[in-house]
Amino acid sequence: MWQIWLILSGICLIIEIMTVGFLIFWFAIGALLAMLVSLFCNNLMIQTSVFVLSSTLLIFTTKPFVQKFVNKKASIQTNVYSTVGKTGMVIQDIDSIQATRTNQGQW
Repeated sequence: MWQIWLILSGICLIIEIMTVGFLIFWFAIGALLAMLVSLFCNNLMIQTSVFVLSSTLLIFTTKPFVQKFVNKKASIQTNVYSTVGKTGMVIQDIDSIQATRTNQGQW
């Protein structure tokens, strides 16, 4: 049964590499702990309990520690979103009637 826990741990690590949430990693560690238990105990219920309990404990005990290192700064706005709330200066005449006539063929 230890092979299944090792494969599950590997799958969790691969999924963690593809995501950026740093959550699935703890399930991989829980699967490794369940694998260690499976070497000494053949009871699947105990192995699954170790997996669930260790994964849950790792998630909740390490979340505050990990949050210290997570970048909480707002992302840098680019393109149109970078101009929201800013003041600009018009340097050409604005003619809404003329603009409508010239843009009719483009819409």
